[in-house]
Amino acid sequence: MESERDWERLGNAFADARKAAGLTQVEVAQRLSVTRTPIQAVERGRQPNGNPFNKITATMRAYARLVGWTEDSPARILRGEEPEQATRPDSGAESESASDLPMAVQRELRSGRTLDHAVVNLGSEADDDTRLIVVLQGGEDMTEEEIDAAWEKWRKTRRHLQAIPGETDTPQET
Repeated sequence: MESERDWERLGNAFADARKAAGLTQVEVAQRLSVTRTPIQAVERGRQPNGNPFNKITATMRAYARLVGWTEDSPARILRGEEPEQATRPDSGAESESASDLPMAVQRELRSGRTLDHAVVNLGSEADDDTRLIVVLQGGEDMTEEEIDAAWEKWRKTRRHLQAIPGETDTPQET
């Protein structure tokens, strides 16, 4: 288990890499689609509530990509190793041009494991391009029991989603 000093060392490494890239905490937060608070917490090596971190977060992995490290670099630093440089840094702007999804959605899709998805057509017969897309994401280190529980909740939720009326239904008067 990592000590508080290990998390502080990781935080200092993030701050140094950010400064070397010529970025402010606000700029990092904007590029990662988070507030400044988690960036400050990561660089302090302590959660916003003051407690030490106990696992590497999706924000840390995204921050690592932003400063040109591989996603496993935070774990390497916690083990006392040096961060590994990625073959191509994630500039933030590149990611936006690669997809028209908001950065927050892109970040969520990169974190965890995609377990399932559903597409619900909300448009009319003339407009079948209006859709609701739901992606079921699980944690990267979920147990089989946790996955089974998530699937059970998902099955019930998916039934409700599929019952959403499309534009062809007659609206109810209120």
